[in-house]
Amino acid sequence: MSRSFRISIALFAASLALFPLASQARHAPAPTPTVTPSRPPEDPVATQIARREFVAWQAGIVDPSRYAKESQAGLTPDRVTDISKQLGGAGSLQSVEWVEPVVVEGMPDVHGYLYKMTCSNAVVYERLILSPDRKTIDSVVFMDKLPPH
Repeated sequence: MSRSFRISIALFAASLALFPLASQARHAPAPTPTVTPSRPPEDPVATQIARREFVAWQAGIVDPSRYAKESQAGLTPDRVTDISKQLGGAGSLQSVEWVEPVVVEGMPDVHGYLYKMTCSNAVVYERLILSPDRKTIDSVVFMDKLPPH
């Protein structure tokens, strides 16, 4: 028997041995899908506030009355000017994309939102925390990178 004939027989035998496994795989039950929790829908009111505040901070014209009393102390003219300069370098706002809700452990009444603000020169992430009635801003933080989870 020639060597090539023996190799052909061996390959044919190997394919026959695998064939029953392939047919059994087709009859195996489909895997059970796992249910992953879906994220809540975007809040259009929060998105409008996020856009408004981003542009206000870029322009350096922040209205302290929109912020919770505890946050107003941090709205010094120097701080507003510094953040305005940093955000101004990002360029004009092109789009606002809601990324996900922000959850604060142990504080179920906190309504937080994370946004991706795409500007002409850079991307900035904005984390916005609103009061339960969404009438005042508890905090706003601007970041150049997506925060770790």
